[in-house]
Amino acid sequence: MAVEDLRDQSYEPIEWEDRVIDQQTGDVLVEGTPVNETNLNRMESGMLTAHLDVGLDVLVAIQLALSNRLEIDKLLKQRILQGQATITAAASNGYFRSSEPFVEVSHGGFAQINSPNYDVIVTPISASDMDRVGRLEVYDKTQNGFKVKMTGSASTVTFMWTLVNPRV
Repeated sequence: MAVEDLRDQSYEPIEWEDRVIDQQTGDVLVEGTPVNETNLNRMESGMLTAHLDVGLDVLVAIQLALSNRLEIDKLLKQRILQGQATITAAASNGYFRSSEPFVEVSHGGFAQINSPNYDVIVTPISASDMDRVGRLEVYDKTQNGFKVKMTGSASTVTFMWTLVNPRV
């Protein structure tokens, strides 16, 4: 019987017995379990089944661990993100503007699952004139980004933004 044929059957272990011979008479007291093709193939089939089952369990455990790691990475990357952006104002006559200059910031990483309920902290780093930056205001928060506008009259301002999402 081939090993492949034994894999389909339910496995019942064989109680192996030693062959016992009376030393004085030479009579066989216990026949013992025969070491033959059938019994050896049953043993191989049992080992193969155990090997495959353990391998499958290990594979499932590794997949679960990787899945959990990806979820943890996702949560960490949603909780705090940082980056830089620059707002460049359109030319004006120095007194009036047709609109307030803004920039759309697209943060990398995963989409924010509780949008727009996250906070963005903006900190000016440099500007054409730091005294004329005014306020930097965050608005239109979405899952994948937000907008920042400048209320001052500087021609450019570069700022660092920090997205904080504590409820993820």
